[in-house]
Amino acid sequence: MRKYLDYMAIGIKEHLAYPSSIWATFLSKVIYLYMQFCLWNALFMSQAKSNMPIARDGVIRYVIIATIISSFIECDAIQWINEQIQSGNIAIQLIRPINFGAMVLSKHIGKSAIKFLTCCIPLTVASAFFFRMPLVCKSQIFFGLASLCLAYAIQFLYSLTIGLMAFWLIVTWPLNMLLGAIYKLLSGSWIPCAMFPDFLKKINSFLPFRAMYEIPVTIMTNPMETKILLSKLMVQVFWLAVLFILMKMAWKTGTKKLVVQGG
Repeated sequence: MRKYLDYMAIGIKEHLAYPSSIWATFLSKVIYLYMQFCLWNALFMSQAKSNMPIARDGVIRYVIIATIISSFIECDAIQWINEQIQSGNIAIQLIRPINFGAMVLSKHIGKSAIKFLTCCIPLTVASAFFFRMPLVCKSQIFFGLASLCLAYAIQFLYSLTIGLMAFWLIVTWPLNMLLGAIYKLLSGSWIPCAMFPDFLKKINSFLPFRAMYEIPVTIMTNPMETKILLSKLMVQVFWLAVLFILMKMAWKTGTKKLVVQGG
C-alpha cells in the first residue's frame, strides 16, 4: 500500500512542478465558462429557445457542473503510456514489482487531488459568486457523489484501455485525437446530451461516453425519482464492468505484442 501512496505523491509533485500551468488551467476554465454562458444566453434570447428541451437555467447549471467536474476528472494515461513506449521506459515500468494499472491509477489520483484543490474548489466558489443560482440538487447529493465516483473510474478505465492499445500500435496520438473529439461530444462534456438529435441519442445509448459526464451532471442538477436515479447508476456500473474487461483484454494482448523503442 505504501508504494501506491508514494506514486500518488509523485503525481502531486509532477502537477505542482509547473505553477504557471495550474494558473493557465484555471483561467482557461473561467474563460470557457464565460464563453458558454454568453453562447447559451444568446441562443435562449433568439427564436431557437422555443425548441430547447432544457430551460436556460438548467443548461447553465449543467455547463457549470460539467466544467467543474472536467477540472479534475480528466486522465492523461493515454499520453503518458505513449511517451513511455516511445522512450523505451515502458520496459522499466513493466519489470517493477507493482501492478501497472494500479500504479497509473495512483498517479492519476494524486494529480486529481491537487487539481481538485487548485482548480475545482476555486472554480466552484467563483461560479457560485458570479452566477448566483443553486448549482446542485441537495436532496440528490449522495447519488450525485456516487455517480461521480463511478464516472471517475469509467474515465480512467477508458483512458487506460486506449493507452494500452499503444502496446501494439506504438503511436496512438492520431487515434487519441479522433476518440477525444468523439468522447468530448458524446459524453456531454461540451453540450447536454438532451440537446442531441434523436438519431444521435439512440447511437449514444449504446456507448459508454454519457456515463462519464451526462449521467453524473444530470443527477446533480436535475430532480429525479429514486427509480430513475438507480437506473442511471446501474448504467454506469454496467459500463464500468465492460471497460474493466476490455482493459484486461488489452493488457493481456498488448504485453504480448509490445515492441520497446528507445532502449
